[in-house]
Amino acid sequence: MAAVGAARTPQGEFAGVSALVVEDNDFVRDLVANQLKQIGFSQVATARDGEAALKIVDEAAPGLMICDINMEPMGGFELITRLRDKGRMGAEKIPTIMLSSHAQPEFIDRARRLEVDAFLVKPVKKDALAERIRTVLQRKSG
Repeated sequence: MAAVGAARTPQGEFAGVSALVVEDNDFVRDLVANQLKQIGFSQVATARDGEAALKIVDEAAPGLMICDINMEPMGGFELITRLRDKGRMGAEKIPTIMLSSHAQPEFIDRARRLEVDAFLVKPVKKDALAERIRTVLQRKSG
């Protein structure tokens, strides 16, 4: 019974936001997608690379995108650049959190230059993910 009550609180917070997880590693992609569902997202789409993500975004832009940096054939930075060229990134566009196994300063700087909203280092913990999402969405709506 406690688990049901715990699930209801974030359900209201994130229930109306769709998410897209772009990650080439099956385990990490499924882990992040499941974490999103656990914190209350009811609509979570996944893509293995930037090319697949572009198709999903063209059909229906998500309310949040969580994207890995290193993917083949199209990585996260190229995906973000292509979305910006289409007018879907930057101020008032798709809120985006980049994922990486390494917090290398050049990755963080490049993400900032591309107007990515946040940066998370893998492995992603559910509570940290929820807090980062909350901050990003509040910043976008405020």
